[in-house]
Amino acid sequence: MTDPIASHPLVIAYIEEICAHVKARDVHEDIKLELLGHLTERIEELMEDESTSLEEAIKAAVKQMGDAKPVGVGLNAAHKPKPEWSVIGLIAAMIGIALFTFLFALPESTQSSTSLLPKVVYGLIGIVLLVALYFANYHKLLKLSWPLYWATIILMALTQLYGSEMNGSTKWLRIGTISLNIFAYSPYLLMIAFAGIIYMQREKENTASNPDFRSQFMDGLKRVAVFILIPAYLYLSAPELAELIIYSFGLFVLLLLYGRLRFLTLCIGSFAVITYIMITHTSYRFTYVWERITGYLSNNPDANFQSVRSVEAIQSGGMWGHGLAIPNNRLPHQSNEMMYSYLIYSLGWVFGAAIALLILAFIVRIVRMGFKTNDFYGRGLVIGLCAVFGIRLVWNLLMCLGVLPIMGIELPFLHLSSVSVLEFALVGLMLSVYRRKDMVGRSIALQSPTQT
Repeated sequence: MTDPIASHPLVIAYIEEICAHVKARDVHEDIKLELLGHLTERIEELMEDESTSLEEAIKAAVKQMGDAKPVGVGLNAAHKPKPEWSVIGLIAAMIGIALFTFLFALPESTQSSTSLLPKVVYGLIGIVLLVALYFANYHKLLKLSWPLYWATIILMALTQLYGSEMNGSTKWLRIGTISLNIFAYSPYLLMIAFAGIIYMQREKENTASNPDFRSQFMDGLKRVAVFILIPAYLYLSAPELAELIIYSFGLFVLLLLYGRLRFLTLCIGSFAVITYIMITHTSYRFTYVWERITGYLSNNPDANFQSVRSVEAIQSGGMWGHGLAIPNNRLPHQSNEMMYSYLIYSLGWVFGAAIALLILAFIVRIVRMGFKTNDFYGRGLVIGLCAVFGIRLVWNLLMCLGVLPIMGIELPFLHLSSVSVLEFALVGLMLSVYRRKDMVGRSIALQSPTQT
């Protein structure tokens, strides 16, 4: 039966005029439902208390609600995009530190070997992509979740087949004159894909009838293959234990966020079994990487060489450091994974503490930003990506301090490279989720993606 209030021309015209002033179209449906609820409640009160007719009650209720234009303007202000200035400021500070480091802080010998121009170009491209994705509608990525997953897996496989081996690991894929570190990109890309895949599976389960045992079993096998077997095999055969750890942590956080506790337990057990098999039945490359980790844990001097040099550099930095561009021939990889150690050696403990606080603030603000959105898909994107950023940032700091083994994990943002281009772009994506948090209505945020 048609609701006489909802279908009344005066009510329809009033609500439509209000919505015309609200630019965020995704919340129009929520606004209409809320306004209709208020009008219906007031109309029923008027009809009951003052014994007025339906027509008179509708006219009186609309008049009491106020002129449509100021109501619409007020709602538009409430649903305007809201930038997260603290995160934007933190990213700007990191970019400034990176440029300062490569322009002034590194020794001349290191600057000539790292080539400043490509790093500036990478930084500029990353900033452009950050701005572009900041204004994009992240929800359009949802339908690309499965294609993105398979594209990432195929790129990882192609890198294994045709990539360039470097330091015992095959993780670089050369396209023309450009070399891409596919395995460094992969945890980020897989987290974007899984945020959508898990969200779609969750919504499908909420709307579907109880499946039979065979369907549940086959679906479980599919998930094990997609989430565990395929990625783990590619990471371990590279071998890229560092990226496997990063990927595993991101997946752990996503599954925890989406309440997939039983599957999370299965993932942990499966990863342990696969790692054991690879350790005992794989090539010397994997065994070498694994021995470096176990050697570090057992205080093997050969495995701890870089850690010892890093700690020495930090300890000798003092409160204010040795000065800009002072060489330290004992510290390896000063412009890569040991950049944090060199910055403390050069600029002192105070500067090192400032960077650590900057990184901690970035992680905390991103997590806070993620939990402020009502869109569960957007929340999964932000928290999943933050898990990858967070473990990279924290691992690099702790390995430079000698707390964790050195595994070639570089500081995001501060190390300007082709990977930084993707990292800047993904910060723009996360900021886009927060920017649109008041522009996405619950009817869109919580509905099944198959209904969009």
